[in-house]
Amino acid sequence: MIWSWWRTLLSGLNLLTDPELVRDLGERRRELAVQATIRASNPEAKLGRRVRFEGDPTGCLSLGRGATVCDGTVLAFGGPADGPAAIAIGPGTWVGPLNNLRAGGGNVTVGADCLIAQFCTLVAANHRRRPDGGVSADLDPARSGVTVGDGAWLAAGVTVTPGVTVGAGAVVGAGAVVTRDVPAGEVWTGVPARRIGSRR
Repeated sequence: MIWSWWRTLLSGLNLLTDPELVRDLGERRRELAVQATIRASNPEAKLGRRVRFEGDPTGCLSLGRGATVCDGTVLAFGGPADGPAAIAIGPGTWVGPLNNLRAGGGNVTVGADCLIAQFCTLVAANHRRRPDGGVSADLDPARSGVTVGDGAWLAAGVTVTPGVTVGAGAVVGAGAVVTRDVPAGEVWTGVPARRIGSRR
């Protein structure tokens, strides 16, 4: 029994000679340190242990009291090409698992008491189209940022494109692609999303 324990230990230590594994462990350790810093500065919010950061969230992430960001969600803060940007998630808002909030070239702002289901994508910037119809690496300054108003609900798989505001209390149905502003209290769905009703 003791020999089996030692064999397992030595086998595990041998894995630490793999440079790729050591690099992955180092990256995970850095992620956990960043998460600990964010939790310390937002003690009344809940941040899943498997939330992934792209770019540096220091000073760029705001979590309101009672906000929740679930595991598997990616929070991207821009970089050298598009400039740093902020993500703000309001009090009482629930961001479900496996979402993609991409600031950079513009901010992502989610109000209070919102529900964002799984597999949603909020993109704050897009690339500029060239005269020949191709896509440039430069960002399009005409449309940037995403805003989701208080009490809004984005169902599973919603995509919100740059420059769009989803109004307070609005509902966007599953799988919709939102390419223009959604007025407060309205219900939209489809690709591209269009009005199908009102919550009032």
